[in-house]
Amino acid sequence: MQKRAISKNFFEAKELGENFVGDRRVSHKISDIRKIETKIDIYEDRVKTWFLDVARYLTLKNEVKINEEKFDTNEAGFAILQIAVSYIEGNQQYREGKESLNNSGNYFIKGLERIFNRKSVNSKKYLGEFYNQVRCGLFHDSMTRKKVTINGEFNYKIKLTKDEIKINPYKFLDAVYWDFNKYIQQLKNKGNKKLRTNFEKRWFVTG
Repeated sequence: MQKRAISKNFFEAKELGENFVGDRRVSHKISDIRKIETKIDIYEDRVKTWFLDVARYLTLKNEVKINEEKFDTNEAGFAILQIAVSYIEGNQQYREGKESLNNSGNYFIKGLERIFNRKSVNSKKYLGEFYNQVRCGLFHDSMTRKKVTINGEFNYKIKLTKDEIKINPYKFLDAVYWDFNKYIQQLKNKGNKKLRTNFEKRWFVTG
């Protein structure tokens, strides 16, 4: 009988009880999902293997065939950007221990400020436009809006002006990936009690 996956490497082990999961990477390893260390491992595995690593694979720029038609992963910039953008608000919810319901823009902007170190008053205004043009465009319209240009050859991650938003999706993904790895390191540090408490509050809803 196939085990139900809860991430790429973790699966339910209900024959041992409701609170136990197995880890495919270590033979016969069973963990208690009530422990925060297990929750962190599962969250890390989900985000990394099902999302961010998939986006990183698309940056390899290989040419493959899909339904006998050539597909060049160099054309994957929007898909890479959409995966990377999807991380920001969700991760901010874990950091704050609260749902972003009816406050999505503020959560997203806080994440952008942290990841890209942009905390000036002017930056907040431009990041709000980034939320509207990029995040809302991708998730509501299936395409970024008119101010946005993406190009894998830009030598910066993002460039924001009154009239333009320019993004290198590969460098943008790198910044998100770095932020994620740093967050996991911080979560695993038992001294970061507030961060760990907030994570568990959010896990209670989504885990």
